[in-house]
Amino acid sequence: MSFSGEVRDEILEYYNKKRDPYIIKAERFGEYLTEAQYKNDLMVDFEDYFNISNLSEEEIKTVIKGVFLASGCIIDPNKDYRFEATFKNKACAEYFMDMLSLLEFTPKLVKRPKANLYVVYFKESEQISFMLSLLEANRCMLKFEGIRVIKDVNNSKNRASNCEIANMTKSINSAMIQLNAINVIRKKGRFSTLSDKLKYTASLREQYPTDTLEQIASRTEGKDKVSKSGLKHRLDKIIAIAEELENE
Repeated sequence: MSFSGEVRDEILEYYNKKRDPYIIKAERFGEYLTEAQYKNDLMVDFEDYFNISNLSEEEIKTVIKGVFLASGCIIDPNKDYRFEATFKNKACAEYFMDMLSLLEFTPKLVKRPKANLYVVYFKESEQISFMLSLLEANRCMLKFEGIRVIKDVNNSKNRASNCEIANMTKSINSAMIQLNAINVIRKKGRFSTLSDKLKYTASLREQYPTDTLEQIASRTEGKDKVSKSGLKHRLDKIIAIAEELENE
């Protein structure tokens, strides 16, 4: 499966849970934006969406998801860094560029004459990682970051030692296992049965998928203060619960 295919699968895995009418409409707008021959074709049903400043954060994220699911592509990071989305209409492509620019992306626009398509793209690895975060494809983001770390080190011999690579890779792999365990518990409908401490820990790991346990621990305070070892102990419990659920 391609990297883009993995991203799509992860989006849909969580996305189907969000079925509020305004979310459905925002996704459809993103999809139709890529397919419309003329921008005016969308004005009757989606006029409000063309004033980006009036959109909520959730609506903006969902429009971007709709665009990506309809025509987006993130190239395998082992080969290159590139995000792109195709549009049949230049005005619609420029609207998407404006939306990305508000989120501090630096997109570019190019036309593919043979296909008569307009392509919005960017190639900065940090921005692709941020895009994966917006798409809520956390597992793919961790995979992307793992590949990026190794490539960056290989391209710059002085940036890190082999030990640092190993530690970072180990940290990323651990985070992936923890996120997968949380996902299993959610899919099995058992998240609500966790203790408050485990729910809090799971939420922290989901909120900061690329952070080390030490970094996450430093974010806790007051009555919720927990040490690095305490976080690890709780996450190990979550993994054990997920394994039990998978064996039921």
